[in-house]
Amino acid sequence: MKELLQEKGFWAAAFLCFLGMVLGFQFYEIQYPLSQGSFLKFYQTALDSQVLLFLIPIAASLSSGAAYVRESSCGFLKFYIVRISRMEYVKRKTLQIYAGGFLPVFISGISALLLCFLLIYPLELQGAISWETVWKNILLLLRLSIIGGIIAEFAGIFGVVFRNYYMAYGLPFVSYYLLIILKDRYLPKMYAMYPKEWVVCQENWGADGMGIWIFLLAFSLAALLCHSLLLNHRIKEIN
Repeated sequence: MKELLQEKGFWAAAFLCFLGMVLGFQFYEIQYPLSQGSFLKFYQTALDSQVLLFLIPIAASLSSGAAYVRESSCGFLKFYIVRISRMEYVKRKTLQIYAGGFLPVFISGISALLLCFLLIYPLELQGAISWETVWKNILLLLRLSIIGGIIAEFAGIFGVVFRNYYMAYGLPFVSYYLLIILKDRYLPKMYAMYPKEWVVCQENWGADGMGIWIFLLAFSLAALLCHSLLLNHRIKEIN
């Protein structure tokens, strides 16, 4: 974790996500006095805005998606593996990359929530906050963060397969928008392949929407497993 937090790409990704939330914020709708809980409604519009959805595949790949390419090209990987076992390296690196996609989104989301509270809550009429709405927004942020982790894993997978920075940073973005194009133009009923639907969760995902969490968990585990297997195979080539 310390290694991850020291990377400039991690904080660049967090800033990019925060910027997407700010740009998706509907400032023009602020009119005093606001109804109770308005800061949560503004926050939700920032989280599911098109701007943020556009920036997430870029931000999630920035932190450590090309870690294998960087470490193998500079010779650091061989030195690292000598100090720890191969399996330990694979475990650390796959989890680190997932966290590198998850945490920037989560940190920026918490920061944006605090900003909304400080700027908008004082303009609201006095009254109790709806904790149901708070919980709904937290779940929305968690889904966004998990999507960031999945995209980061795919950046890691592409980095291991192609051993190229451009592929590691570019292919997750291309794959993300390929799913959007396929769903919008050719498979309109396949909402499970639509990235925005993973965030807003408006279609039928079973009782209490549990299906989306099972889907995202399975997707995360599949990405982690695939990345682990490919990375383990690749580092066997290192003498």
